[in-house]
Amino acid sequence: MEHRLKKRCQVSLDVTVHGRDGTTQQGTARDISTDGMFIQLDQQAMSENAVVKVKISHGGYLNGWVAHTGDEGIGVMFRSISSQEKELIGQLCEKTYSTAKSTGAS
Repeated sequence: MEHRLKKRCQVSLDVTVHGRDGTTQQGTARDISTDGMFIQLDQQAMSENAVVKVKISHGGYLNGWVAHTGDEGIGVMFRSISSQEKELIGQLCEKTYSTAKSTGAS
């Protein structure tokens, strides 16, 4: 059962996760909404409740905290996002939708 307040769009975006403790990890965002995102990581070095800054390649930064961890990666919940960040997320979702539509993916 879906518990999220807002629907997430499926993406495949290269991201860099910066922890407040100085750790940095490369990952791939797999879904995103204005509430949060799931990031697939090769190594699990982020702990739950860690404050993070996520750099989206060719995009910008989103601030949040690690809401959950798992074998595949981390779920990041955004603390608060600006109108610019909401616009960025909308553009990322639209770009993904347009790419999927042009390639015939559903």
